[in-house]
Amino acid sequence: MRPRFEKDYQYLLADLIPRHLLSSDRTESILDALTGGNHSKMVKEAFLAMEELITLGEFKRDDPVQDDDRVVLSYIRKDGKARYSLEIAKSEWDLIHRTEEVKGPDFASSVFAGIISSLTLDESAGTLNDRVEDLLTMVEPFSPESKAYLIIFEDSSSFGLRDSETVRLVPWTKLKNKAFYRQSVTSRRIHTLVKSSDISPGSSIFEIGHSTGFVVQIPLFDEDSAVGILQIHISSGKHPDNNNLFNCYLLGQSIVKLLENNRHLEEMVSIDRLTDTYNRNFYETQLPLEMERASRTRKSLGFLIMDIDDFKRFNDDYGHDTGDKVLSTVAATVRNHLRKIDLFFRYGGEEFVALLPGAGREAAERTAERIREVIAKTEMPLENASSTRITLSIGGCVYPQDADNEKELFRKADRMLLEAKQLGKNRIRFYKGEDEK
Repeated sequence: MRPRFEKDYQYLLADLIPRHLLSSDRTESILDALTGGNHSKMVKEAFLAMEELITLGEFKRDDPVQDDDRVVLSYIRKDGKARYSLEIAKSEWDLIHRTEEVKGPDFASSVFAGIISSLTLDESAGTLNDRVEDLLTMVEPFSPESKAYLIIFEDSSSFGLRDSETVRLVPWTKLKNKAFYRQSVTSRRIHTLVKSSDISPGSSIFEIGHSTGFVVQIPLFDEDSAVGILQIHISSGKHPDNNNLFNCYLLGQSIVKLLENNRHLEEMVSIDRLTDTYNRNFYETQLPLEMERASRTRKSLGFLIMDIDDFKRFNDDYGHDTGDKVLSTVAATVRNHLRKIDLFFRYGGEEFVALLPGAGREAAERTAERIREVIAKTEMPLENASSTRITLSIGGCVYPQDADNEKELFRKADRMLLEAKQLGKNRIRFYKGEDEK
């Protein structure tokens, strides 16, 4: 074993491996190897411990490097600040694989089976809640009489989830300011354990019953950032051991994987391939969710409809390839001038829709005018070395000031788009109210 400089297996097991992260069975086996085990047993325990740390997401492993008489396994800590290499004799490596099947707790197979059975291409956002809530109930097999809850950070991604009895969408900043959650929100600690006697009333997003003895918080991360917290209420009695905490962590990772997979599947069926924007089907799913969120947070939702002026001439005069390039150019340009939280859809043909969460009329008008100006300055190169210009007409309104349902919101913005066209195109028009026109 060579973790950058020579160390023996005993030092690895005794001092380097973070045993507090491991299951209790693995920890007991390590202690047994340290107190009375031979070299082969220590090699085996080092290998199994590192593989369990991979399962926990604490380490990654390169592919094994083998020659005639040895196998070298290289493990890299997730922060990149430590690298351990296990050098195992070929005979010992063969013995490990003959006598030990590397696997997590029995609970793991049922969790991942639940994930696989939950992946479909045509489920609604409401059904995603059902699947998440089904996974939350899987806390029972390894922690009877316990209850699991999920907090998803609104400001990262809601994954299409809605508030329910066991699922809540909460701004990251709100949770950061609550002492009960601060440690979990600001760190990547696998769990935070809090005795119920130390919990002040109203400190938790979810009500904590009298029978709860402990609360386990599992910070949830995808590849990019924090996405939420899995909160598990464990009944009074025995302090949760490492196996219990390991399974809590595994349940949290399983929920993250379900949400990530669902998002990828949604993208497969919700993206317009030509323009790389969301399509109309996804618009019809997201609009009610964004309106519901705006109502819940008491914020506005800007609504823009954009139409490429005289689009037919691009197809008629230059061919459909040029028309396709115009669509993709407009889409890319508009996306570059929207915020990350804004949603942009190809509604149909040469028509696009943008949803602007939190934007009132003034902000939405500024966004629309900025988009109109930058498109009007965009030159579209043609095959004959010449170029042509593109312009947009944009109609807009704001929820809930201008409309209280989806159809009315679209109808009023569409009416403003028609007025922009009638007034000469390459302009924006916003709904001002029936008595303000």
